[in-house]
This record gives sequence, C-alpha cells and structure tokens, in this order.
Amino acid sequence: MKKRALALFLACGMLLGLLAGCGTYQDSGTPSSPANSPNNTAGSGEPDSTATVSSDFTMAYNGIVTLNPIMSQSSNDVNVFYLTQIQLVRYYGDQVQMDAAERFDTNDDYTVYTFHLRDGLTWSDGQPITAADFEYAAYCLLNPDMGSPAAYSWFAIKNSSAYNSGEVTDWADVGVKALDDKTIEFTLERPLSTFEKTIAVKGLYPLRQDFVERVGSDKLGSSVDTILFSGPYVITDWVLESTMELKKNDLYWDSANSFPTQNLHFVEVEDANTKVAMFENGEVDAIEQVASQYYDHLSDYLYSYTGGGFMLLWFNQLGTNEEAARLLSNQNFRQALNYGFDRAATVAAVNPVASPSSRLVSAAFPAPNGGKFVDEYPVNSAPLAGDVDKAKEYLDKALEELNYSDVSELPELTLITWDASSQKLLLETVIDQWKQNLGINNIQLNQYVIGTAIGAFYTLDYDIFCITWETDVLPTDIMEAMMTGGEVNYGIWSDPEFDSLVQQAVSELDPVKQAELTSQAEQVFADNAAILPMYENGNASAVQSYVDGFQMTAISSGYQFNQLVVHK
Repeated sequence: MKKRALALFLACGMLLGLLAGCGTYQDSGTPSSPANSPNNTAGSGEPDSTATVSSDFTMAYNGIVTLNPIMSQSSNDVNVFYLTQIQLVRYYGDQVQMDAAERFDTNDDYTVYTFHLRDGLTWSDGQPITAADFEYAAYCLLNPDMGSPAAYSWFAIKNSSAYNSGEVTDWADVGVKALDDKTIEFTLERPLSTFEKTIAVKGLYPLRQDFVERVGSDKLGSSVDTILFSGPYVITDWVLESTMELKKNDLYWDSANSFPTQNLHFVEVEDANTKVAMFENGEVDAIEQVASQYYDHLSDYLYSYTGGGFMLLWFNQLGTNEEAARLLSNQNFRQALNYGFDRAATVAAVNPVASPSSRLVSAAFPAPNGGKFVDEYPVNSAPLAGDVDKAKEYLDKALEELNYSDVSELPELTLITWDASSQKLLLETVIDQWKQNLGINNIQLNQYVIGTAIGAFYTLDYDIFCITWETDVLPTDIMEAMMTGGEVNYGIWSDPEFDSLVQQAVSELDPVKQAELTSQAEQVFADNAAILPMYENGNASAVQSYVDGFQMTAISSGYQFNQLVVHK
C-alpha cells in the first residue's frame, strides 16, 4: 500500500536537495548498483562458483489492485509498473536515472521543464513511443471525465487543477505540450526545482491514444490484452489474485544492459506460513513481505527498509450514521484514542522494521540547515509510549460534551482495513489497548480484500480506516493531500488554518520560511487529531542467498530488479 528503510533516511533526504542553477541534465550512462542500497544480507556474499545463472526468478508477491495507470493509487501496482512501463525518468536506489528521456532542461526559475526523448523508443507492438504518448497520459490523468484519483499528484502543472475541476475546459491551456515527436514540455504553476523527482516518484507512464480508445479507458489494464507495454518486461499471463508471468522485453531501450533475468514468476500467497514453507522448500526465490513473526526465523535472509510513508488511522467525521459522525467529530474523543495506545510497544511487537511516529513529517526530511526537520522543528504531539492519564482526561471531556454517562453508551464504530494478517495483528493490538486503557468496546475491525477496502476508503464507507500514504518529495506533499478537498480528503475533516498554512508553505520559495510554515501546519494537524500517524512504514523481504541485485526502496515503490541475477 501507499508507501512507501532506516538505511535510506539519508537517501530520502536527498529528495529535497535543490539543483544549483538552471541547466541540462542528461544520461550519465548505464545505471549501476547504488552505493547506499538498503540493508540486504541475503545474496551479499560471493555467488557459488559452481552455480549457473538462471533465467528465472520466482517471488511470493503482494498482488496488485489495478494495472490501469489512470486509476491506480496503490504502491502494489507501482511495483509492477516499474517493470512493465517506461518513464521519462525513474529511480534506481536513491538516484534519479534517465529512462525514456536522454536529458532534460529547465529555465532559470524552474517553471519550465523540457524533456528530450531517446531515439528508437518502441511499444511492445513495435510502434514508436513519442512525446505525444506522454502528453496523452497527462491528459488522461487530469481529464475530469476519466476520474483519475491520481490527478491531484500533478497539480503543480499550470492550469492542471483548473482543468481537472472544469474551470478550464481547453486542454491547450494546460502546461503539458508535446513540441514534436521527441520533445515534451511542462510549464508549472510556480517554481519547483524537484519536478523531475515528482515524475520519478509518481510515474508518468506513456499511453497511446488509439490503444486506450480501442480498449476503453475503463477497461485499460484489466487483462494482458488490454495493456500495451513499454518497459523492461511484458506480462505474458496474469490470473488476478493468483499468478503473474513476465518475460523480458527485448524492445526496451536498455534491454541489453539492464534487467538481466529473462523471466519473472510472481505468485500471490496470503497465508504467511505457506510463504515461508515455499521459501524453505526452494519453491520461491524471494518473499516480498515477510510476516513479523518470522523475522527471527529468516534473519539470515532478510532485506529490510523503513520509510516512504506512514500507516495512518483516518477518522471520517461524516460517519456511517448520525451517531458515529457526532462521536468522531468530537476532538476530545479523537485525542483520547490518540493518546490511549502505545505506538512504540505496538510497533516493536507487530512490525519491528517500522518506526513509531505521531508526526506527519518523515524523519527522513532535512531542515534547511541540513539537520533533521523533526529535530529542528518539534511538534507537540502524542508521546510514542502514549499517555493513559491524559487519554482518560480527553475521554471524560468527550463524554461530558456528548452527554454520555459511560463509555458503554458509545455507538459502534467500524474500523476498516485490507485483509493482510499483519494489519489484523496491528489493529487488534491497538483496539485491545483502547479497551484495557479506556474501557472502549465499541470499535469493530472489518477486513476486506484490498480492492474492496480501497473502494470503501474513497466512498467514505467507514468510520475509521487504516491505510498507508506516501510521503512523496516534500514534507508538504502529504499535507496537500489532506487539505480540504485534497486527494484523500472528501469531507472527513476540515481546518481553514491548516489549509492556509499548507498553501503558504507550498508557495514559499525561502527554505527557512517554508519550513516554519510547514511546522505550523503540522502542529495544527496534530492538534486536530483527525488523522493519526502510527508509524513510518517498514518492510522486510526474504531473499535466497543465491540471488544478487534484489532491490526495493522507500523512495519510490517498484521492483527495482535492474541488476537482479539468480545464481542457481
């Protein structure tokens, strides 16, 4: 899920490094393994000299939600898009690498970015990839009739928000232009020296208009036959919630120098015990996500990273009924839940590769002077160990304000998440603490398959929801998504002061003033307790010792198998 490694905190911080001056940025050669890769003891030694290089790699993977790039909002999908679709630029480790573009230019104030495409880029059906395909992709994401939930990610582009809202109706007025077959230009609403990183993180995957119109934008990515591939691999077979088969795409521009493994076999396995048994039996070469109870058991094979996003509890103040809405609209009740559980102990017990947090700014982001933002700009938020006495004070105030004589009178609330065993363990642990510490027994956990759960999230069919959201490139990115009417805020809460501070921070060019405004906005967010950060994401994979080059990072989701080699 929305994403989103301790070893990558420095790398994540590099996302904010400003490029000095305008200029041209071009390909520096074939990508190589980054120096600052995540902790990976698996496959870190010399391969067996008697082993042969296998053309196949098999992994127990987390599955996907949709392979429609217009509608996708899950990092699970982005993992597969990394393998199957080209980008103008893409991340490999902590570095932005040129991909479809061989170079890009910026003007003096970073309001215009011009990307120059390589020669000979080709779709999987042999047709040329042109700049018009990238412009059409932007059009699909921003066209209000197509209803992309990812449109908000591209509102830095001039008139994109107005076009998406219908205020501007002519696409020619939006700041995306294919100047010719090999040149695409982006004009921004305001100076932004990190826009290439936004492209690399968010993924602007080309779409060919004739193909999309033939299969239908609503059917795009629903089967192998409704996907046109442009990246390192093509999908040859796909059974939803079961298996996916990928074969190397010889038409990809860098096929000869990267992604050396010919065939990738992904199998979706829900049961944690079965995954481990398959790994130990050699049926899979890797497990994408290992359940925490197996960390010690598989310690010699773990590849772990922390960062990239937060696990959050979202309170829907509209509620699923009038009583629930009244309760969740009470700030003291939300703060009672906020202070009423121990984040540190919970995370240590259920997800030790994650980092407990009650803040909205990642510990990875630097302050203007080079230190950590979270150190330089402290926020008064719930202590990581919780504070039961203070939680009880908040609860007593809430009961009085709402005219309840006892917690037993509180209406039932539904807490929804997706159907992962790790989510069940996490939320049952938190709910039990609320029961033990505050006597609250009215919260019911419901888990659904991931697509159904995300559907409930966007239709507001929940009282409390638990899901991750990525931190993106700047500290304000996640805040923009949570503003009134933001990407993930369809009325669940609203605070004019928060909205104003975020808007000011986004527009501020002075880094110190921007940091001060960001800190003030974070404090308002913490005071509201409308959305509760629980921890910064962490993930542990298991990788066989004969596998080299396995890489996933917190900076940008993706199966970064650029140098994956199986010695078997």
